[in-house]
Amino acid sequence: MKKIAEYQGYTIESAPQPDTQGEKWRLRIYISVDHPRGVQTREFAADGLYATEDEADLHGLAFGQRVIDGKVEGKTVWDLKSQDRRITPRFRVQFRTTFSSAPTLDGTGMILDLSAGGCRIESSVSLTPGLSLELRIYAEGLEWPLMVEAATVQWVSGQTFGLAFFRMKEAERQRLEQVIQDLTDLPV
Repeated sequence: MKKIAEYQGYTIESAPQPDTQGEKWRLRIYISVDHPRGVQTREFAADGLYATEDEADLHGLAFGQRVIDGKVEGKTVWDLKSQDRRITPRFRVQFRTTFSSAPTLDGTGMILDLSAGGCRIESSVSLTPGLSLELRIYAEGLEWPLMVEAATVQWVSGQTFGLAFFRMKEAERQRLEQVIQDLTDLPV
């Protein structure tokens, strides 16, 4: 029994599967979004069994909302909407940054390149792909740091890692766009 919900521009489709004994149900969902290249879809599953298919559907739709909100570590849909990860120009910078992940991770680093959709950071802190971070960017010319509420670690190579921004307040996004515009206007 498929249940479908629309949430923040995404479609969540619950498609639970019976367990091997056929007595309980496993949570399985598909999250999709319309895209210029066609509909982009990703499948997600979670541990746990549910007594009925309806119960698995309800939990699946709620799980999908948490994935979209960036609240499920290691699971993300940020890139389903992007046309090309490299479509936004990147600018070489050297901005100090601090980052954290509740409850115990706090780190500092240097942003080496920045775009409207993410950044590359050098830091002595060891991270793993999929980790969600809160990020502060100390960009030149700003009175206080830019705040990215949620960014996901996309890759790690030695002491360098790439982040994709996926949740920012609108005022912070506008401040980031102004920083990007200022970098665009710099003479080469």
